[in-house]
Amino acid sequence: MAYIEIFCLMFIVAYIFHLIKRPRIGLNEPPLVPYRYPIIGHTYSVIYDSENFLKECKEKYGEPFSLYVFGSVRTYAGIDSIPEVLKHSDVFSFNEGANKIIPVAEIFEQFIENYSPSDISRVIHDQISGKLNIYTSRMQRELLYGIENLIGDCKEPNVIRDIRKMSSRIIAKPVANILLGEESAQFDDIVDSFTTVESQLLKMRFASIFLSFIHVKLSNFFATLPLKFGLNPITQHRDLFVKRCKPVIEERIHQRKELGEKYIQKEDLLDFYLNKSKADVVDNKLLNHLFGTLYTLVFTSIATTTRALSFALFDYAGRPELWNELYEEQLKIHNESNGCLSIEDVNKMVKLDCFLKESLRYTTDIASVPHTVIGDSYTFSNGITVPKGRDVYLYMRDTSFSNKFYGETSHDFQPKRHITSYHNGKIVHSPAHKVDGSFVVFGGGKHACPGRLFAVNEVKMCLHKLILKYNFRTENSKIVPPIILFSVCFPPKSGLVFENRN
Repeated sequence: MAYIEIFCLMFIVAYIFHLIKRPRIGLNEPPLVPYRYPIIGHTYSVIYDSENFLKECKEKYGEPFSLYVFGSVRTYAGIDSIPEVLKHSDVFSFNEGANKIIPVAEIFEQFIENYSPSDISRVIHDQISGKLNIYTSRMQRELLYGIENLIGDCKEPNVIRDIRKMSSRIIAKPVANILLGEESAQFDDIVDSFTTVESQLLKMRFASIFLSFIHVKLSNFFATLPLKFGLNPITQHRDLFVKRCKPVIEERIHQRKELGEKYIQKEDLLDFYLNKSKADVVDNKLLNHLFGTLYTLVFTSIATTTRALSFALFDYAGRPELWNELYEEQLKIHNESNGCLSIEDVNKMVKLDCFLKESLRYTTDIASVPHTVIGDSYTFSNGITVPKGRDVYLYMRDTSFSNKFYGETSHDFQPKRHITSYHNGKIVHSPAHKVDGSFVVFGGGKHACPGRLFAVNEVKMCLHKLILKYNFRTENSKIVPPIILFSVCFPPKSGLVFENRN
């Protein structure tokens, strides 16, 4: 009975707030789509039927348009408006918008004195994506270790139910190697730690999201409330980091003192940040800074790469018409490289790259990646103005499934659409990591994902090894659609059947 009373009280409070702060749209603002129920607004439609609902809204009201979702007005930018949002990063803040979904800044500022997303992006671009030729051999070694331990020999068919969890574990080990070094990546509990950080941070957001019905800031307040009392969900990961990595850090600092200029810096981000800090004492301040900085990278890298690999596995498993062609390319490259891939070998995987790009396009979120207007306002080229503080969501499916870019077959899964063949025999393909107006999976402009080249190459190497080692299919031998919730696409929950190819 108490739960019913609490619910009724919350509903009454939400209704009062709705009456007091009924959404009002100014002149020249994006049209607010009419809604039937106060408080609820368009929330139900966005949660459970976003694909059809957003399409209908754009057809009727044009773009950009606005919806009343979770107690606030959101504006949705479609195919014509998205390029303007991505181009004007001085007006549309990705970091501020993303922080409203998961309060990364508040979570990590306890450990990092001056949290700067732009600095982190620069490090990812220079020290990870820029050094793929150095990391490739280590990545494939760690990928093979994960594949052998998590999938196994499969002489008898092996059904794996939780593909996302498996993918996360496989992806996490190479990431641990590159971030923390080969010494620390050997510990299974560190790899486990990498895979659980994202899920713990997501729980902070979804546990209180429905409080947005009362006031938009209330959800974020309760999501971050534990932090104010020292109850940070990633503190346990900090303790594990200290346990496993402190001896490594102490030894590296000792070697620096001993060898001086003769010290050869290790190729991992732990040593990069140690060198940058110039620290000669291992204290809590240094350990907190290293942990906060490196685990921010864990959060940004594991989730998106795991998602891409999970969807690619389902897209491959459900489409047997692609198996022979992709296998032949991987076998040819495997034989040429004697099973030891270089970055040049990965670049030769044209058909696999096009398959992955089509998988990324085909499983694009309906609408996500909010950008908050931090300027006084912004007027789009069509004359529509969005005010300061407005969250502008990218209606990404409007671009990814556009006939303008992909023709009448935009709703079909066709990897070859990314390859252009010329009469002289020359073949050119559009790489999966390339961002342009027709492919916004990785964002665009200054804030395009800095780690996309690393992510694409890691997924390609993993798929290369899996395709060579196994035949794998969906349990019912049919295509399994993604789960769509909150206008976001999640990998299917069903399993895949793996069997040794030999």
